[in-house]
Amino acid sequence: LNVFAIPGEVFEGVKTSRISIANWLVPALLSAVVGVFTVTSIVSQPALQGKLREHIEQQAKAMQQQVKEGKLKQAEADRVLALTRTLTEPATLQVLGGTAAAVFSVARVFWWALILWLLGRALLKARVDYLKALEVSGLGLMISVLGGVVTLLLMVNLPKLFATTDLTLAVSDFDASRKSHLLLGAANVFSLWLVGVLAAGLARLAGVPFMRAAWLVFAVWVIQESFLVLVGG
Repeated sequence: LNVFAIPGEVFEGVKTSRISIANWLVPALLSAVVGVFTVTSIVSQPALQGKLREHIEQQAKAMQQQVKEGKLKQAEADRVLALTRTLTEPATLQVLGGTAAAVFSVARVFWWALILWLLGRALLKARVDYLKALEVSGLGLMISVLGGVVTLLLMVNLPKLFATTDLTLAVSDFDASRKSHLLLGAANVFSLWLVGVLAAGLARLAGVPFMRAAWLVFAVWVIQESFLVLVGG
């Protein structure tokens, strides 16, 4: 828990101490649990279920039009609609979404460890050990665990489908197909906090000033978020 207040001292201890699996495993598991609860909360919201029903109705009308025009057989249309209804049932979405959230949470720890290791080795020319980078990544992502808890509380208490700790709170009707809305979503308080904490960890592992590590981690984060916005848009 000291990573929230004195991350520099925490990472100095990580650097000089023996390798500890718990330093990355526990945050990964906590992040997975929060992710599963978040997905469950989103899926159970009436607003999302209403949007899904509207989507299915629009799809059904479009397919019926294709059937009338002879572009699609009725049996094929029925199979597609049946599959769509099955996949959009709350129970199915909870299982699929919860599994994806858990896998993503664990993979994210290894991803940031790889980034820190590459930055330390290739750009900072330091002998950074991957397992130590994995510990720094895990402990740093406790920031995201806290952010996930706050986001979950916002979703439960605010009358919005997606209520998060970013600039989308100022948008009355968030639309994930609009790049401008996704850019607002990237400006997350906890994401920026995470970048600073990971930079502190990289600086300790590589033995370089904080600002030298910070701009590298921030650059990677900007590239990563820009890619996600382009793909999402």
